[in-house]
Amino acid sequence: MHVIASGPVLPNRKRQIAAEASTAEILAFIDDDAYPDPEWLTNAVRHFADPDVVGAGGPAVTPTGDNARQRASGAIFSSPLVTATTRHRYVAEAQRDVGALASCNLLVRRDAFLRDAEASVRYWPGEDILLCMFAARDGARIVYDPTALVYHHRRAVFAGHLRQVWAYGRFRGFFLRRLSTSRGDAVYAVPAAFVLGHALLLAAFGQPRWRFATGFIVGLYAALVAWEAVRTARAERANSWLVALGVYLTHLTYGAGTIAGWLCGSAMWPRSSTVAPPGTLPEQPAA
Repeated sequence: MHVIASGPVLPNRKRQIAAEASTAEILAFIDDDAYPDPEWLTNAVRHFADPDVVGAGGPAVTPTGDNARQRASGAIFSSPLVTATTRHRYVAEAQRDVGALASCNLLVRRDAFLRDAEASVRYWPGEDILLCMFAARDGARIVYDPTALVYHHRRAVFAGHLRQVWAYGRFRGFFLRRLSTSRGDAVYAVPAAFVLGHALLLAAFGQPRWRFATGFIVGLYAALVAWEAVRTARAERANSWLVALGVYLTHLTYGAGTIAGWLCGSAMWPRSSTVAPPGTLPEQPAA
């Protein structure tokens, strides 16, 4: 094993340093708060026999040994009411081609990674979205395989979980404003609409003729959250009350982060809102 001392830089920069030092054809990335299934590499690497495959990976599931608040975070992320089209990143689903995978469980061809590494390394978090977007150009495939499994320790609800959700939302708002090219990305604006809808509901509730309608909408949402919390909490062995409150707070926090990212017009790192071309790597703030 070869260990490279990177100094106090962000994980995306660490990955770039390792990729530049490596001579392997395929790079495998995993986070420091995750650990792999014994068959992780075997199940993921086999897809690269197809020359059209540029990336592969699978879900990052919650370890059974995580505490109650961590399991609640895992249950929140595993709910389609929260993660919608990206739920496959947290639970095992059917094998298929996808647009992006999380960097905590990602294998990618080294040449594809280095081709645009200096652009994707400019942002944190969310650089894995850009990395996959750049790598999968010209018809290249990214394969999601449920057997390419890692176990990812969650950040406990509520503070740690919500800080992470805020960071995700802020990058997504930036992405929607500056970089998005897909109509499918509009689904990420729903939490922002949810936040703005609170003001409209409060105003409508003050009008007698709209009071029943607003009460019905709030009650319907609460019932849906409660039902989903019970279902996902059972699967993750989590507390349903923590999950229910966490789902609501996740919707609010992600939506507020999306609005902030959109208004600020920049990702968390760096302050600039322009993607750097290769060869112009900016300095990264200390972790």
